[in-house]
Amino acid sequence: MITIILLLLTLILLISNYYVHYHGRKGRLINLIPGPSGYPIVGNAFQYLISREEQWKFLIALTDEFYPIVKFWGFFFPLVSIRHPNDLETILSSTKHIEKGLIYDVLHPWFGTGLLTSKGAKWHSRRKILTPTFHFNILQHFIQILFEEGENMIRSLKNAGGTVVKDLEPFYSEHTLNAICETAMGTSLRGLGDFQQQYREAVHRMGKLFTYRYNNS
Repeated sequence: MITIILLLLTLILLISNYYVHYHGRKGRLINLIPGPSGYPIVGNAFQYLISREEQWKFLIALTDEFYPIVKFWGFFFPLVSIRHPNDLETILSSTKHIEKGLIYDVLHPWFGTGLLTSKGAKWHSRRKILTPTFHFNILQHFIQILFEEGENMIRSLKNAGGTVVKDLEPFYSEHTLNAICETAMGTSLRGLGDFQQQYREAVHRMGKLFTYRYNNS
């Protein structure tokens, strides 16, 4: 009995896999994009079950091999990686295809349907309000701030001594927060002593609280 049930489930998965990959319009279009061959049902998922270091090497090797665009299949979900700047510009400058992927759903409990997660008419209206904020002259000023904060992070890493730093999270989170505060709010956290540390800890607590609520919702 169990064998029959397993065979039926396998058959259902194979039929579903064929429909998603080869019969549906989305699957047929995705398959026009070059990419590594995968296995039935799981696609390329098993190729990704390696250490983080090997995952990075695997992705870089594939994107180099199939440059400038490559596709992966993870079960019934496709993933497309784009590297050429012209392709990225075409996608990011589009005002039509702006619906966010499934990964943005985890942000809804925290951000709601704001500019980052919204779509359609709501996205257009809010983007129009914020357009003056992203004027080219303003963004040029931000480049200098981001450059300086990157230099500060490099100095922090050098000051860590001759030991190998395995956990970069404290470094990049501190300097990322500094960059956000200075660009978005016009206030630098640098030189504020204990207040800077307290503010950073408060942000981390909010992130952990959000993660806990999402995992237990």
